[in-house]
Amino acid sequence: MDDSEDAFGHALMDYSKGRCSYEMVETRNGKIDVTSISYYFRSFDQWPSMEKNAIKHATGKIIDVGAGAGRHSLYLQNLGFDVIAMDISPLAVNVMKNRGVRNVVLGGIDDIHGSWDTLILLGNNFGLLRTILEAKGFLRKFYSQSSDDARIIAETTDPYASGFTSAEGYPGELEIRVIYDRYRSDWFRYLLVDKAKLMDIVEDTGWHVDKLYEMSGVDVYCFVLSK
Repeated sequence: MDDSEDAFGHALMDYSKGRCSYEMVETRNGKIDVTSISYYFRSFDQWPSMEKNAIKHATGKIIDVGAGAGRHSLYLQNLGFDVIAMDISPLAVNVMKNRGVRNVVLGGIDDIHGSWDTLILLGNNFGLLRTILEAKGFLRKFYSQSSDDARIIAETTDPYASGFTSAEGYPGELEIRVIYDRYRSDWFRYLLVDKAKLMDIVEDTGWHVDKLYEMSGVDVYCFVLSK
């Protein structure tokens, strides 16, 4: 990733240095969503209840993908877990190291190797599975490489409820980019799923939806997949 493309990383780094920063997400069909980057630095007591409940299911060797500023990794690390924090943003990796995350890897969803017990895809990171077809493929791969009692702890957004939709096909199969200041990421595929579509994706992958956590009036929800 060129430095000019690391919009997310620059936003994280600026915030970590005490500067006001934001994350702008743009879809191919022109919808724009702007949020404060402070979201990625929240302590456990500031997390929504559904996130707090979901992360309680983490066990064993843990991989946190799309770890951002490392809030989930730091929380689990402080509880004594063996955690690998991964992000494709070089600056995000630097931010996590500066914040005390011990085991940080530059990489993404395609770079998961070796056996593990828990995969963390919180912070809407089920979207990193890109498309419905690819999500099924990833889940089958994760099934074969993980321990017998492995879990996936994830979060996604209902595209129908959020209005954050694509122009054609399933509305949650998006193409987006991240913008911050003068920095622009490349366009990349990102998946949002409603609960019915989640059940369809999980079917025949070896996983099942074990727990579902949601909050009234919120279009985001968390879930736990078990074998």
